[in-house]
Amino acid sequence: MTKMKTRVYMVTALAIFVNLGTHTMSLAGRPKEPSQKPIANVWSETISELSGRLRVEFEDLKPGLRYAVYLELRNHSLTPVAVTNQPQIRAELFDSAGKPIASSGFPMTGGIPYPQWAVIPRDAYIGFRIDMQTVGVPTKKHRMALLAVGGETWGLGAGEYVLKMALVSNKEADGPQNQWIGTLELPPIKVVVTKQMLGVN
Repeated sequence: MTKMKTRVYMVTALAIFVNLGTHTMSLAGRPKEPSQKPIANVWSETISELSGRLRVEFEDLKPGLRYAVYLELRNHSLTPVAVTNQPQIRAELFDSAGKPIASSGFPMTGGIPYPQWAVIPRDAYIGFRIDMQTVGVPTKKHRMALLAVGGETWGLGAGEYVLKMALVSNKEADGPQNQWIGTLELPPIKVVVTKQMLGVN
């Protein structure tokens, strides 16, 4: 690994390297309203040679319920690019009718880990967890599952939801020279909470 202004750490979680095809660069503005239906495993438009997608997993932590959110980023360029595992995230949640859902207040516990830089080789992708794991998880008696990401927290009852997010990466003065800079609008993803998950008969 070449020397940079700061020490670069490899994020090992979910790092997968694959061969990719050639893609063209496109431009994207601010996140749009969720007029498009969420489709699983779809990559975003390519911005500055990077595309992304979301993955959500249900967790039964006993005694509480939570959704883990993973961000996967794909490098379409011929050179390595560096990304932080704690990027700035804009998150919005909508119900099945497309109505925005206001965030709720949940207590924070524990410290926040220091951000680390990950290097994505050319024609490869990497994934890491981005939800707020220091937020207190409501107990099962509350009949809700926690979703906490991008500075927003929601207590979800039974139903279907759409999570819409955008990744914003500004230049860090002490970051590596090949750090990715830009705004990436991620495809919306469906979040489903069933009565069975919540233990409701």
